[in-house]
Amino acid sequence: YLNLYAGQFGQGYDQLRVDRLESLKAAGIISPDHVLPPRNQAITPWESLADEEKRNESRKMELYAAMVENLDFHVGQLLNYLKDEGLYENTLVVFMSDNGAAAEDFFYAGPFAEYISSNYSDAYEDMGKPGSWISYGPQWAEAGSAPFSRRKSYTAEGGIVAPMIIAGTNMNMSTSISHEYLTVMDLAPTFLEIAGANYPNDSSLEPMRGESMRSFLEGRSRQVHDEDYVVAVYQSGRAYLRQGDWKLMNLEPPFSESQFMLFNIAEDPSETENLREIMPVKFDEMVRLWREERMALGIVLPQDL
Repeated sequence: YLNLYAGQFGQGYDQLRVDRLESLKAAGIISPDHVLPPRNQAITPWESLADEEKRNESRKMELYAAMVENLDFHVGQLLNYLKDEGLYENTLVVFMSDNGAAAEDFFYAGPFAEYISSNYSDAYEDMGKPGSWISYGPQWAEAGSAPFSRRKSYTAEGGIVAPMIIAGTNMNMSTSISHEYLTVMDLAPTFLEIAGANYPNDSSLEPMRGESMRSFLEGRSRQVHDEDYVVAVYQSGRAYLRQGDWKLMNLEPPFSESQFMLFNIAEDPSETENLREIMPVKFDEMVRLWREERMALGIVLPQDL
């Protein structure tokens, strides 16, 4: 796989953002009127790089693409095994991404940088070989999360949206693309219902906050969550709350409610129009809901101490 994608990313990460937008439109995964969010100005423009830097950067993405191809092959091996053993027809297959595209560059930053840089190489001639350590950084991560905004660790859509493929017996949505809103919390109740199992009725356990997708996957219902369903998250100074098509979020830490922005994800999935000042009543409603939900979840903020 080492040179499988050699020469295919010389256009750079800025152009890849545009290419990804168009390819997703062509595949029907996003709507034809979806637009790219503004480019993150913290990322060095591709055209500002020296030729050697472009060569190195292109190689990072070539290797990443090759790893995805390798992953695809091994998923195929697993599915073939299930078919060969007569297990495939009695298996629910769920394949999904982690949230966002990871931007950490462990070679140069973080608690393990000194050890990694002392024991591994990131030289061009070593890339992808034993003894190399390569991270493709925020520049390629934000190209990969296009057409959404930002990347992993952010509460913008580029940091939390993930693709998912589900296949199996009684799944009546074969080959179709759904834009239904789901969360990772919906997986456990789905698996339990399909398996005919029950979540323990034990007051010492936290109740599951997700809802089963089974009736939706089998075509017996049109949605998993109603418009009142709420998800709230806080991590490392970044937070969001979503209810229906409405989303409240801040972009950068330190956290403050004064930095909250309001978006309608159905109408503006790229999060380009902050509706906070335009719809103050809705904004205040969402902030009140955020306060209720974070207390219910036990999210402790500095001002609580």
